[in-house]
Amino acid sequence: MNLLRNIPKLALAASATALMAGAAHAGGTDAGTSVENTFTLDYDVDGTPQGTITNDSTYSAGAGDPSPIIDPDGPTDFTVDRLIDLTVTANNSGLLVPPNADDRILEFTLTNTGNDNQAYSFSIDDVSGDDFDATGLEITYSRAAVDLNDDGDTSDTCEAAVTDAPLTVTTLGAAAGSADVTCDIPKDGTATINISGDIPDSLTEADIDDLILVAETRDPTVWATEGNPATPAAVTAEDGDATNTIDGVAENVFADDSGSSSEVANDGLHSAPSSYVISSPDLTAEKDVWVLATASDETNCAAETVPGSEPTDQYSSPTACVLYTITTTNTGEVAGSDATGIEIVDVLPEDVAFVKAETSGFDSAPALTFKKADGTTDCDGAAGETCTVTVSGANLSATAGATDSLAYLRIWALVR
Repeated sequence: MNLLRNIPKLALAASATALMAGAAHAGGTDAGTSVENTFTLDYDVDGTPQGTITNDSTYSAGAGDPSPIIDPDGPTDFTVDRLIDLTVTANNSGLLVPPNADDRILEFTLTNTGNDNQAYSFSIDDVSGDDFDATGLEITYSRAAVDLNDDGDTSDTCEAAVTDAPLTVTTLGAAAGSADVTCDIPKDGTATINISGDIPDSLTEADIDDLILVAETRDPTVWATEGNPATPAAVTAEDGDATNTIDGVAENVFADDSGSSSEVANDGLHSAPSSYVISSPDLTAEKDVWVLATASDETNCAAETVPGSEPTDQYSSPTACVLYTITTTNTGEVAGSDATGIEIVDVLPEDVAFVKAETSGFDSAPALTFKKADGTTDCDGAAGETCTVTVSGANLSATAGATDSLAYLRIWALVR
């Protein structure tokens, strides 16, 4: 953090004293606080005590001591200047989103790291040169209720918590009245800022939309110590005369860092980049049938294991044991490109008798049913029946990199 740049040495010393006094808070001592200091000087002349020299207007000499010499100007004092400082942090940068999704939220935290109440407006810098642009961008913010005026409640204007209050996306430096502005945020106070956007369809996995949220400091409805600003919601201006008024008024000193290329240090703004990243699982599926045994029965067929390759010396004659395999592949290469809610339905014809079914490779064991045509009775291999084998609620995550994720539904059956 760049503090007190280009301020005369006298102001630097005064402000540094104030900051040390308020080190318990990020922003330090409240802006507008009057810091007073007194001194005493005692001396003797030829061994005889003389009157104390002091600037403490309340000083009184002890019994028998000579009268003090009191500076009529009183204590030395200065007014703590207003440190304009803020930080914006992206909480979920690189948010994975599927194509054609609506209202996906990029979340940010704004912290008032200055030493007075402040309000803020926001703009979105939609970075050029990326892969796509989300549409319908909207900013909302919320914060906890704060008793700004210490009257015992948080129901006054701009004190109650604001949740999902849409704010107009503004142009940086917009004049008072032309921008939507937050309620007052006290020093060390935070607000949650959300950008919601709609994701177009027809996008490719790992496509990126880069966005930057920029917060601009605005005058609040009330300063913590100095009362109401002349123009609440106006863009807060830095003191520009390069001359410190040591006492009587808090002058604005910009001390913000730069969070991105959308703003610079010491300009009353801060920003944080974030992005939407397309997570698009790419599923394929195929079905194979192998003959495991030329002559078999229900017991022996159920005991057949899956060979490493297709047998070529067995024949699909009546009583043969056959193995149907449906292979599902997720070729997504971005971690998080997960396929969820997969459902597979396979109907065995009357020409084969169902023996058993199993799944493997899915993220967790999905629901597996095998029902006769009535939809309620489990298949038992009886003559003249069809059998519907269903996998439901299956999930198949992508594997980061070039390795595909594979899952299987296998069905053993006897040729009638």
